[in-house]
This record gives sequence, structure tokens and C-alpha cells, in this order.
Amino acid sequence: MEKEDSGSKDGVDLVVKKSPISGSGIARVHVSVLPTVEVEEGKPALLRHGNKERVVRLVADEMMDEGKVSLRQKDLEKLRVKAGETVTLLPLKGVGSMLGINLKPFRRGEKR
Repeated sequence: MEKEDSGSKDGVDLVVKKSPISGSGIARVHVSVLPTVEVEEGKPALLRHGNKERVVRLVADEMMDEGKVSLRQKDLEKLRVKAGETVTLLPLKGVGSMLGINLKPFRRGEKR
């Protein structure tokens, strides 16, 4: 029996659609999904399928089917998910702010 992740109060379950574009790291969702998970377009988010997780950058698309997420082949493989299965989209809380604060001294042209 396969354990299905029902998501969490911070996330949303989406049905996987295979992207025709090769590569990895980008997930396309309908524009209505972003406010649901409190994530801005272009920012990192977490996709979870069972015990597998993958960080992706979200792209909002009005032409994308609501309730679906388009994933590229490498992301499908890493999550071990197939088209038609469900993944949970979660925000990466605190990661952006932590990286922004912790990496400032390492940016080019800035002194410590």
C-alpha cells in the first residue's frame, strides 16, 4: 500500500503533468496557486512526493490547468513521480531571508 502525502496546512496538493521542456528546477503552476501557498513567482518552493523532496523555482502561468503542476523530466525522476500522480507544493519559509542575510558579505563588490 502506497502512502499518499495529503499535504499540510501550508501546502497544496497538485496533479503532475510532464513538461515538454528538458532540464530541471522549474515548476509551472496556475497563477491561483501562488497565493494559496504564499510563494512569489520566481522564488524557490518545495515539492514533496512521499519521502522525496525537490526545491524548484515556480513560474505562474494563466494557461496552466488549475490543480496541476508541470515538471521537467529530471525533477520527475528525482521525485520518483509520474504524470497523473500527486505532489505537495510547500513554501520554503525562512530560506530566502536566511540566504539574503547570511550571503550579503559574499556578494561581489561588498566589503565585510
